[in-house]
Amino acid sequence: MSTENQENNDGKLNIEPPRADRPPLKNNIFDAMQKGNAALIPLFPHLYPGAMVPAGAVFRGGPEKNYGEFRHHNTVDEVAIAFAANGALLKTGQFFVGGRVHGVSSFLKNEKDPENFVLICITQRQSEAGLQHEIISMTCSGCREEVFRYEFDVTPEPDDSESEKMFATIPESYNAAKRFNDDPEARTCSKCGHVNDPFPHDTWGWLQYAEQSDTMFEARQTLNKAATEMLQGTELP
Repeated sequence: MSTENQENNDGKLNIEPPRADRPPLKNNIFDAMQKGNAALIPLFPHLYPGAMVPAGAVFRGGPEKNYGEFRHHNTVDEVAIAFAANGALLKTGQFFVGGRVHGVSSFLKNEKDPENFVLICITQRQSEAGLQHEIISMTCSGCREEVFRYEFDVTPEPDDSESEKMFATIPESYNAAKRFNDDPEARTCSKCGHVNDPFPHDTWGWLQYAEQSDTMFEARQTLNKAATEMLQGTELP
């Protein structure tokens, strides 16, 4: 929700009621991530300026699992809480504030162990004014030098909602990884010469989120068109 708050004459904080089209919502992160189609998904649809955007993230180990690692640069702050963890670098209930530049991985001590998992909620507050942008960067696995950088604009627009617009971090992360994977030169370190492996974006489910989101956008439009034509008494093709 937006933070249009004021103080009363007695000094008490007064929180303005929500807009009619933005009623208070609740969600259960355990239920949401059970049905999630990516390692990271928003828990609520609101993406407008000033909106709080909590996103669930879940990772599970396995013999074939490989999440890789990248760096995320954000112009807004992120806070996170581990709701449940086993065999992870985080403990259940652990809360932390992420830096505006931070490493992103599975947080698992051993990704090959199927007993290991972690469930996290990561929350950011959308910028209320000015530009908001993010960067995905890759570092060399040989010498840790940055070898690739992909920057994108995520400045929110008024009334942005996930029912009409994707949470940009997810599809743009896929775009970054695909560009990195498709260009051997981008994966070659200019400092030590090491050719880095392609990033395992399939494990993150970014493309699946993007494809399902596009499908749902079209599905809503199709349903709305059918309803309009039915109310107008016209026949569907």
